[in-house]
Amino acid sequence: MRFASDTLAGQSAAADHDGRWTTWTAHRAYLQAVVTPFDDAQPAADNGINARRAYRLSATPVGEDGWRGRTEHSVVDCALRRSEPDGPGGRVTSYEVRLAGLR
Repeated sequence: MRFASDTLAGQSAAADHDGRWTTWTAHRAYLQAVVTPFDDAQPAADNGINARRAYRLSATPVGEDGWRGRTEHSVVDCALRRSEPDGPGGRVTSYEVRLAGLR
C-alpha cells in the first residue's frame, strides 16, 4: 500500500469473504509471490502524468508450520499517476485484479 495514492489506500479494508484469513492466521501464513510484467495485446499509451501497467501474479500462501494453500494466478492492471511530468515515480490510483488460468 505504500505505493498507493491516498484515496486508494483509504479504500483497502481487509475483508474475510471466504474464510481464508482465518485459515492463514491459524497457520501464521505469508504469501510467496512471483510478479512478472504482463504484455497486453493493446498497451495503453503513456504520457508524462498517466501510465498503465499490467503484471502477472502467482501467489501461494505458506504457513510457518509447513502448510501450503492453493496457488492463485491473476493479472493486475494498474493505473499510475505522477504529480508532474518530470516528477518522481507514479502512485497507483486504481487497479483491477483478474483471476487468470495462467500456469
